[in-house]
Amino acid sequence: MKMTGIPKISVITVSYNVRDFLEQSLISINRALKGISSEIFVVDNASIDGSARMVKLKFPEVHLIESEKNLGFSGGNNLALSRAKGELIVLINPDTIVQEDTFIKLLHFFETCPDASAATCKILNPDGSFSIDCRHSVPTPLTALWKLVGLNKLFPKNKIFGKYNLTYLDENQINQVEAISGSFMMLKREIIKKVGLLDEDFFMYCEDIDYCHRINQAGGKIYYVPDSQIIHYKGESTKNHNLDYVITFNKSLYLFYKKHHQQKYIYPFKWLIFLGVILRGMVIFIRNNVKLYFPVIFDLILLNLVMVLVFYFRFELKSGFYWNDFFHQYIVINIMTTVAYFLSAMFFDVLNNYQYSILKIIKANFLTYTFVSALTFFFKQFGFSRMVVIISAICTTAFMVGWRIIFRYLGRHSTSSMLTREYFQKRTLIVGFDQEARKLIKKISERIQTDIKIIGIVSRTPADVGKDYMGIPVVTSLNKLYDYLLIKKIDLVVFCTQNISYELILQTMAGINNPHIEFKMAPGHLEFMIGKSSVERLDSIPLIDITYSYGRPFNRFAKRSFDLLVSGIMILFLMPLNLFVFWKWFKRPAVVNIYYGPTEVKPIRWTDAKGLTGFTRRLLLIFSGKLSFVGIPVVSDSSDSPYYECIPGITGLLQINNDKIQSDDQRRNYELHYLKNQNLFMDIEILFRALFKF
Repeated sequence: MKMTGIPKISVITVSYNVRDFLEQSLISINRALKGISSEIFVVDNASIDGSARMVKLKFPEVHLIESEKNLGFSGGNNLALSRAKGELIVLINPDTIVQEDTFIKLLHFFETCPDASAATCKILNPDGSFSIDCRHSVPTPLTALWKLVGLNKLFPKNKIFGKYNLTYLDENQINQVEAISGSFMMLKREIIKKVGLLDEDFFMYCEDIDYCHRINQAGGKIYYVPDSQIIHYKGESTKNHNLDYVITFNKSLYLFYKKHHQQKYIYPFKWLIFLGVILRGMVIFIRNNVKLYFPVIFDLILLNLVMVLVFYFRFELKSGFYWNDFFHQYIVINIMTTVAYFLSAMFFDVLNNYQYSILKIIKANFLTYTFVSALTFFFKQFGFSRMVVIISAICTTAFMVGWRIIFRYLGRHSTSSMLTREYFQKRTLIVGFDQEARKLIKKISERIQTDIKIIGIVSRTPADVGKDYMGIPVVTSLNKLYDYLLIKKIDLVVFCTQNISYELILQTMAGINNPHIEFKMAPGHLEFMIGKSSVERLDSIPLIDITYSYGRPFNRFAKRSFDLLVSGIMILFLMPLNLFVFWKWFKRPAVVNIYYGPTEVKPIRWTDAKGLTGFTRRLLLIFSGKLSFVGIPVVSDSSDSPYYECIPGITGLLQINNDKIQSDDQRRNYELHYLKNQNLFMDIEILFRALFKF
């Protein structure tokens, strides 16, 4: 509603590189502000994703404040707070969706509860579950410690351990609380004047706790009001699984402790907080990496178990197996086989992109045990029963392939959707049977590579059940969705928001409240879907990923190892000359990153050096990783810079074919050919061609 005089509500959101979330959030805010005198502020914290331009084009009525640098949550909000004129100020995150009645319900609460200084509504996670972070107590060192070590999750209903998030309170009852989440916070103008602006020492996290604590100290009252609800996208996966979040949050928590509690508690509490931060950070780091590389870690465990068992049975039947002899004579075989398999996994990209590929696993095992067999034939010190190698190779490959087949079977037939959602195609329902829903189905169907399998369409009315679009049936109506999800093992539900209210979407999600089902929303223009803490784009033109051999882990490892080995040997051979030139100044070559565009490149003086002095400098640069024997040409002008991150080389495909290049297009073709096909043997071939050319 257009503002006439002093607005009733001023809404402030601070955005940093969340354009798609921000757009959907502003749409929902505008819907919820209909009929209310209001103003909206968006503070763009120096985003580079086009957020500011999007606001100017699609929301011209919004007051856009563009900051030249990232001021954080507090600094960004303070810019808008100094300009806002509303009787009530709403601080809201850009990754939230507001129900149509949220502002109306909270306005009514402030009118009926005049002693309230601040309030928040019920906040939902992306899966429809209740977000425990929306209301909590002001942390003391003890409550912070219970949270850091996880006792609040083990005993949520205990008033001591559950005090931080107040998990012992009913989520559907109004309660006065000590603190509320900064993701949605409605404040009276009077309390802001009394307390002041947010503390900018808190760049991110705990600034809302600090502000609520100051409101309490000023005599204000804070309420949790579950009469309406919003959905907050960012929090769930970011907070639970991200090491950077854990470190940043705990640093902010410690800053809060220093500001408000350092004088009240004895000195050892400082070290208890530090210990909690370190332990939790280590647990998160280990958990994330185990989850990320679980297939390869499990493979290595299987490989070593099989080899030990085969050794055991082989020698137990022959002359007896003795652990002491095994560790003295044969443990090196396990170690070398483990290293060989790890390198083979890198070579065949099993480590990252093909973790569940049966064919790649067979290839990796074949290469591994071929290497181990070669050891037994050519090196007497590694000579042991070849039968052990053959049996180990067969059993290890069978076990690795077997567990992947079982895993796939469980993923497709398990009653739990966790495996399916994480590793296989997601069984998906599209909610909506209008034109926008049909466009969405068409775009998903056009994608060449997708993890979405559309099972059916959900209509708003039972009358459409039985119809179909592009062969996809309307399987149920919205009022029967809950029962259908239980029966059909659905993993993903996508709402088309063009003709469905946010209130209905949030009520549906809250009613289902199943952590094994993922929910996404597709805005009316269908450029993207939002869900969890990610944005999935639905481009009109299907795209296929392009993989460059240059960027594969094994190729980079082999290239770097070759550079280190050869340059190291040559540096030792030329040691007297190296001592003379080592202290001399040389500049670092520029590396251009494809993601951020060309950087400023300064003239490279050392390329002008001639003779042994210049050659030795180049060897030192190769050994340090700033240069390679084979790579792209060293450039001295940013206009000549490549568009892919690549270390410069003394020679390369471009350099040895320089006399054949007549245009920039030819130059790019040579660059692309090298990036796509690079491997160690190609580099060696280029080196020999360069040597014989001169």
